Amino acid sequence: MSGAAVAGSKSLRHRRAMDTQPRIDDVLPPDMRERLNAARVDPKAFAAERDDLATCWTFLGFEHQLAATNDWFRTVLGGRSIVVQRFDRGIFAFENKCAHRGYPLRQEEKGNGPLLCGFHHWRYNHEGLALGIPNCVDMYGMSPRQLDARLKPVELAQAGGMIFGRFDDPDGPTLDAWLGPAFPILKHVSSFADRPVATVEYDVGAHWRYIHEITLDDYHIVAIHPSTFGKNGYIPVDGVHYEQIAAHSMYFRAGDAHSLQAMVEQCEAGELMPGRYRIIQIFPGLVISMVQALSYLGDGYWYAMVMHIVPVANDRSKIVVRSFRMPQPATDQAWRRLARWLAWPSIDRVFSFYARRVQTEDNVACEHLQRHAAADDPPPRLARHEERIGWFEEAYALAISGVRKGPFRWDK
Repeated sequence: MSGAAVAGSKSLRHRRAMDTQPRIDDVLPPDMRERLNAARVDPKAFAAERDDLATCWTFLGFEHQLAATNDWFRTVLGGRSIVVQRFDRGIFAFENKCAHRGYPLRQEEKGNGPLLCGFHHWRYNHEGLALGIPNCVDMYGMSPRQLDARLKPVELAQAGGMIFGRFDDPDGPTLDAWLGPAFPILKHVSSFADRPVATVEYDVGAHWRYIHEITLDDYHIVAIHPSTFGKNGYIPVDGVHYEQIAAHSMYFRAGDAHSLQAMVEQCEAGELMPGRYRIIQIFPGLVISMVQALSYLGDGYWYAMVMHIVPVANDRSKIVVRSFRMPQPATDQAWRRLARWLAWPSIDRVFSFYARRVQTEDNVACEHLQRHAAADDPPPRLARHEERIGWFEEAYALAISGVRKGPFRWDK
């Protein structure tokens, strides 16, 4: 999608923050608020929520995790364990459950090898078809092809090297349409996101929406991050610019109405230099932050942090945060190349330390919220710097109702 399309397309339906008064009334109908609350406290409601979101495009992982044929990793989609694997015909994904008797095909997090069930040695091809079935004619009276036993497939699509998946949704949008102008941004991020300088996993005792919502909240920084993001006080209202694009949103520190288009054009040209802090929130569980760790000898040392939020239970989530160095402008100055080579490793360590501190502070806050969550919680009173939480709730409400197109605004 070109920068000109971002500027002119009516289909994007993006909305800018700060144009109106904050919403202190509920953005959702009462019955939807009940469903939203219930999923945080009731395991059955949580299971229904995961089923409803299983047909949304969801980030699964990176192509660089599948460098060789038969490389695979395991993750979760809609509450179901799935396996994503590179075959000689490409990358495919299936529910992690043998078509024979439901035995899990993969029990480790990642590995390399043919798609072989450890229970009875049924072996599957790239289509999820069981072609290797021991003693098949004796046991079933027919060949494996005649038996036609298949795994439940996961539909895949990619934004560059970022892999997204969903269970079958014939009427749903393509990944390109779902992401809108975020598509070229994610595609560009994936072009340098092949070697993380740090990968940290967190087991958080909180519902996944608390974790996503705290990344949409710029009002908590003084109370929760007093020594980092909040050390200079609250962000002025005119010091931040928000964009809503269908189910997703973006944050631009010191941005304006032209920031999104400029960012898309830079990404399409492969020349992104953020300049200021930026965050891209992709519904339902992907957050990408672009943070400058240091300015040294005229060079900015920037990182892209990719946060993958995986729902586990109504009161538990897994977070995987991968940090990648962002490219610096090319230089023919030998001393500058040497300075960068010497500086990066030390900056990696310091940045990773502070990134873990900030994430841990957020996690603790989410766990406090979870411990006091109740089915009859009233709607939040969202301040200007929390407006994106309202957008997220609207997108969530429509998504669990089967709606996949914007603009995401309930008619009340």
